[in-house]
Amino acid sequence: MADTYQPMFNRTYLKVLLWVIAIAIVLLSASGRDTNDYLDIQRIENKPVYFTDLNDAADLSVQMIFALGPALNDQQKLLHKLLAKRIQHTLSSQEVAEQLAPLQANIQLSLQDDRFTLLLSIPANRAINTDQLTQLQQHLIKTLSRSDLNTGTEAEWARLKAEQYLENQASENHLLSVLTATLTDDSSVHPLQRFSAWANNTLSTDNLYMAIHGPDAATAAQALAAALPARQQFAAPRLASQGLIQRQTLPATGNEAYTLIGQKLPGRQSENFTAQLIAVKSLQRALPTIQPEVSSRLIWKSLDRQGYFALLLYGQRPPADTDQLAPINKRLLAATSDDVIDATRTMIKDNFLQQMSEQPAQLALLNTLAFYQLPLDYISGFATRLSDTGNDQVREQLNNMLNTNEQQFIYLPAR
Repeated sequence: MADTYQPMFNRTYLKVLLWVIAIAIVLLSASGRDTNDYLDIQRIENKPVYFTDLNDAADLSVQMIFALGPALNDQQKLLHKLLAKRIQHTLSSQEVAEQLAPLQANIQLSLQDDRFTLLLSIPANRAINTDQLTQLQQHLIKTLSRSDLNTGTEAEWARLKAEQYLENQASENHLLSVLTATLTDDSSVHPLQRFSAWANNTLSTDNLYMAIHGPDAATAAQALAAALPARQQFAAPRLASQGLIQRQTLPATGNEAYTLIGQKLPGRQSENFTAQLIAVKSLQRALPTIQPEVSSRLIWKSLDRQGYFALLLYGQRPPADTDQLAPINKRLLAATSDDVIDATRTMIKDNFLQQMSEQPAQLALLNTLAFYQLPLDYISGFATRLSDTGNDQVREQLNNMLNTNEQQFIYLPAR
């Protein structure tokens, strides 16, 4: 007679097990748990030098960060690009190669909208002498500051300006160019006349921030910080009122009409940055509600002490005046409900925690922390700051962004 099959688990046991698993999943999801292993980031007191020790890293990485001011308008962007080209030319010289050789170091330049960074990498297997490291940094800065910044600048400026002109032929870029020109007060002096003085001020130790990571980064940070002037963490300045809001209608240049609305915003150091972030991302979720009549694209910059918000409208019927814009703003405000804001906050939080689960992603933010002088616990505490940012704070940002009395309105009609 065949043996009777006896299941390992009875039906009641399996039901209980499934319920336990389901409840565990819900609880873990609801808790938004943060199990990431965060870097121990530190700062030299009264110096703009951030560092974290990574004993198993292949290189000691020293990021020398120079503030440029926010590249909002076309002229500022050209100045930044011109300086980057001049610096890259100097970095490729034999003089710099000889300075790097004793430590087998290499150097790379990267340009961002409000700063440029020189990344100095030194192999970890080198017995790094802090005196050598300090001398290397000082020699590099001196070499850059005394390099020829004037020869050929007119021709280089002309090339960069021609490239920018071609880029601005696109309607979207043209509108952004017009908007950003209103955000800053340009000097009446031609940029090339002040380029040399501006570049020399940029390349001074008074304008230098540092982010260091790798083996014995603390020792390197202490040595390099000693050569820098003391600097307190600064409070983000309050943004002055824009005054009269401009309304512009541009000459028709294409076959499709476009409207751009925008405004100046406080920069990255603002205490309202988190609310601003959630507001912008919530608004992006709400944009499909104004289709198909109007298509849209949102542009947001949050830079050193200044930024801007711009909403580009196009398609079948973009608003030709502010009376037509008001109903669109109301629809967008209605579409950014508490549910949308809550879902957006959760999305940002989940994405951030996922990204920060990898150490390279945390290291990529070290430059940002050092430059904007953010709190040392910024990465580990970001999810909490998101949770602590209430819907009222977010809605205040949305109301400001979508208030026709606070917006600059630029209309580009079709031919």
